[in-house]
Amino acid sequence: MSGSPAMANAAEKLLHGSGRGVSAAGLLLADQPQVYWLSSDTAFLWAWGLMLVLGVGVQALGLYFRRRLLMAAGAALVCGAAVMDRDPTLFAGQILLTLGLTMLITRGQNPRRPGAARKRGRKNARA
Repeated sequence: MSGSPAMANAAEKLLHGSGRGVSAAGLLLADQPQVYWLSSDTAFLWAWGLMLVLGVGVQALGLYFRRRLLMAAGAALVCGAAVMDRDPTLFAGQILLTLGLTMLITRGQNPRRPGAARKRGRKNARA
């Protein structure tokens, strides 16, 4: 096993030295480069969470103001977060929720009663 003489000397002091083990361990660690590595799974930890919260907020605004465009934008953000998190259940649930809420909003915006009188044009007006 080939190594640098400084590391071998530090290891010898660590194994056989009395009361000087801490300084020898410091010598061992001083030679090593300091590298911090993030795996690819933790790189998007905050990104998908922020997309999820932002998407839910935009959808809530869409419900409050009864705007389908805001609801669709919020749904797109939530679906993007589901793709980043690799969660097919969240993706499918968001699609179904968006369809249901869109139907609820469109019913509220176009109230048509079956017996309601319609306006007639000049051609069809009663004389």
